[in-house]
Amino acid sequence: MSKDLDNRYFIILNKDKIIFNCLNNQNKISFIKKYNFINHDRNELFKELENFFNDNLIKIEKELNDFIRKIYIIADVDNALSTSLSIKYNLETEKINYQKVNDLLNILKYQFTKYNNDEKIIHIRINKLLIDGMEKDLSFMNKNFHNLILEVKFESLRKQFVHTIKKSLSKYQILVEKILLASHIRETAQSQSSNIIIIADKIISGEDRNEVIWVKKKPIKYSFFEKFFNFFN
Repeated sequence: MSKDLDNRYFIILNKDKIIFNCLNNQNKISFIKKYNFINHDRNELFKELENFFNDNLIKIEKELNDFIRKIYIIADVDNALSTSLSIKYNLETEKINYQKVNDLLNILKYQFTKYNNDEKIIHIRINKLLIDGMEKDLSFMNKNFHNLILEVKFESLRKQFVHTIKKSLSKYQILVEKILLASHIRETAQSQSSNIIIIADKIISGEDRNEVIWVKKKPIKYSFFEKFFNFFN
């Protein structure tokens, strides 16, 4: 089988359907496999996910001439938690920069996890950035300001839900590269008519400037943080 196809694989997972998608290196959906089932409770969802791979993995890999080792999950579920938090920063005069926004994001993330310890953050999105009372975007960097208000939306799933998905796919030596929320993708797409997979791929690649991507590194200032945030321009 080929190792140079550079395909990206996605699973749309909802309460009664699993849709496998292959996005090729030309950003075209080149393969789709649908699997319908009757779901009576959440545990059956995970069983059906395993049934899908038991019945179809070898067939799909042969069809694609590729091994599936990494996959993105798009969870189209109704048990996601959405929380908006805001923080205000005052100073006589200071230049706004990414590090300052990053520090404020760290504080908000700590506040979220402090009271939602059983939740796994899936998306962090900057809803609003107010500088001296005026709404700006992240391109407004290295400008002097007196006060800053940052409003951020956290979207999350139960840690157990995320763990079970990853554990189920690990049985097939498949790594869950990232989990996304279908509701978040649709909101990000707004009026765009693009397929949900195309929009998801844009979010993953950092094309949405308001989507916060975090990477694992050693803490810099706050010893209780395991991660810090980095913006893709």
